[in-house]
Amino acid sequence: MTNLGDVAKDNNVNLEDSVVFVKGDDDILSVDIKNVGIKQRADDTMGVRFSITPKQTKELERFFSKFQNGEKLYFNISQTGYRPVYFRGLSPVTKEVSTEYDAKFNVTLFVQKAIAVPDDNYFEPTCECCEFCHIG
Repeated sequence: MTNLGDVAKDNNVNLEDSVVFVKGDDDILSVDIKNVGIKQRADDTMGVRFSITPKQTKELERFFSKFQNGEKLYFNISQTGYRPVYFRGLSPVTKEVSTEYDAKFNVTLFVQKAIAVPDDNYFEPTCECCEFCHIG
């Protein structure tokens, strides 16, 4: 997986305070965790809601426009480890207007949790007589 330390240094990003999305080895989007909210539903889908500036909204749309429905990507919250998910789409962008701060845009990313199966969780039976050989 991508070494985020180098990317963070190049882009002046504090990974402890970021949610990082990764596609492939070098396509990365980092968003400040203060601008992100995550809600998980019982059916293993999640809504990742962003409240971000217009410039960040364009970056987010550019990054996620490359994805097809069902395509796998990874996210990492505050360096807790990569989590695989399937892309399910983006909501329409809405504008949040306030007199207390600059205008922000809200957009929600919909993803579905991918089940990661470790490579070493299965081994080939070594005999033909044990009780587990019939499982296939």
